[in-house]
Amino acid sequence: MAVLVYERLRPVLAALLGHVGFNALLLRALTLASTDVTWLAALSLGPDGALQGLEEAEAPVGAAAKLRGGVALLSELLVLLVAFIGEDLTMRLVREVWPDVAFGNLDLGKGTQK
Repeated sequence: MAVLVYERLRPVLAALLGHVGFNALLLRALTLASTDVTWLAALSLGPDGALQGLEEAEAPVGAAAKLRGGVALLSELLVLLVAFIGEDLTMRLVREVWPDVAFGNLDLGKGTQK
């Protein structure tokens, strides 16, 4: 599920950062997330930023581990985006991808809800 979220964000972020910038940001997010969710270390990035090896890496893990990995990767990506472009622009991009989702008082700068 979280990987589908990532796939919806990918073209928007690649347009903003360029493919090289997006790949660098995603690679960093993947490295950080794989310290907590070890099966993510088996993933690599394609030239367009697509995750490669996902099906093979997810095959031996359960549904909860798949979800945890996707959430960890997406969380790290959003935290890095906030660090580089700020919370306001990050939220604007997220809302562009999901205009109907109510985010309430989500605070991406701290990774928690207020």
